[in-house]
Amino acid sequence: MALTLKKVIPARIKTVTAKWVQKQFMTMSPEFRAIRAKCKSPMGNCYWCGHAFFDGEMMALACFNEVKIGNSVLCSKCCDLLIESDKAEGAIS
Repeated sequence: MALTLKKVIPARIKTVTAKWVQKQFMTMSPEFRAIRAKCKSPMGNCYWCGHAFFDGEMMALACFNEVKIGNSVLCSKCCDLLIESDKAEGAIS
């Protein structure tokens, strides 16, 4: 299983690998924002694309292999890209 996301950054391509992903982690709410506001990582935006979550929007959770990243929230679009990367990898093998 190889859950990966790739994007082109000027002069290089950034690739991160996830151990797992949960597509329907939880819904963004004012309560979640208030709790996470006290943390180092408030998780108000998608880790990969930076999409700002609005109240009522479903967030996905992924655990990335890189130690500095750990668990991060993703928008539905990036979550689907991550899941599709695993399906494409499996189809090629």
